[in-house]
This record gives sequence, structure tokens and C-alpha cells, in this order.
Amino acid sequence: MDFYFVVLFFHISGAFILFMGMSIEWVGVTRLNSAAQLEQAADWVNFLSSLKLAYMSGGILLLITGIYMAATKWGWTPWIIVSFLLWLFLTLQGSVITGRKVVKFNKQLKSSQGISPGELNLQIGKLKLMNLLQSRLAVGFGAIFIMTVKPDIVGSVIIVIIAFILGIVPFLSKPRTNVTKAANV
Repeated sequence: MDFYFVVLFFHISGAFILFMGMSIEWVGVTRLNSAAQLEQAADWVNFLSSLKLAYMSGGILLLITGIYMAATKWGWTPWIIVSFLLWLFLTLQGSVITGRKVVKFNKQLKSSQGISPGELNLQIGKLKLMNLLQSRLAVGFGAIFIMTVKPDIVGSVIIVIIAFILGIVPFLSKPRTNVTKAANV
């Protein structure tokens, strides 16, 4: 058995773990966006906070195995460098931006007893968690495409641009209105 394929298996497993985490996060963010009461929002924010381990383990698995495969088989080709930069983007946006927003919002919720549904709706909407998640998913799929077709630098950059556009466009004009409607009934 070639050790490279064992490492490749763990690399693919790392990607699977990250996408599994993003799928679960999609459910959590969707439910948080539909929360009409403070307690519901707090439950879903706690749920989202529990994804740290999945993201950390998947990200570390991807990084270690990716570096090993680059060093032993592929070299530092343009598609590997771009894929690494996308991994860095996913890590920073996921843990630094989204993670900090969730932690900060959790603290706000704990100190916000008696908040109105309308104010809760505004606070959740300001987080833009679904926008961030959508862009991470698109960039993640872009990275998978790059690692599959192994393009040169120009092709890699074009794929990244398309992934960013696909990740951002669907949510540019979609306001969060469902809780406001529910609160006014």
C-alpha cells in the first residue's frame, strides 16, 4: 500500500469534516435567523459555538496532509499555493470573523433580558452569518475544483474569482424579514 494514498484519504476526510461542519452550520444559522425569542436565539448560538472542534480538526487535517502531499509528490505548484491561500481564507473567515461574531453575540444575548423580537431581528440580521457561510461554501467548492483539475495560476485565479462571486451574489439583496413578520402577527 502506498502511504500517499493513506495521506490522501485523510486529506479528503479533512475536507469532508469541514463541509459537514458547514452543512450543520447552515441548519444552525437558518434556525437562528428564524428565532423570534431570546431563548431560541441563545440555543442556536450555543449550537453554532459547538462546531469549533469539527472546524479545527478538519482544518488541521487538511493543512498537515496537504503540506505532506505538496512536499513529497506535487511540489509547490500554482494550484497548491492557491489552494493553500483558500484554506487560509476559510480558516480566517470561519474562526476569526464568524467565530468572533458568534461569541460576541452570545455575550450580548446573555446580557439582553427582555429584548423585543424586532430588536432581536435587527441584531441577528447585522451578523450576516448566512452571507459569510455562503461565501465559505463557494470558496470551499472552488478549492475542491482547483485540486481536481490542477490548473495553472491564471486558471486558479479565474476559479477563485468565480467562487467569490457565486458566494456573494445570492445574498447581496436578501434582507432578513421573517422574524419581523412573525413578531407583528
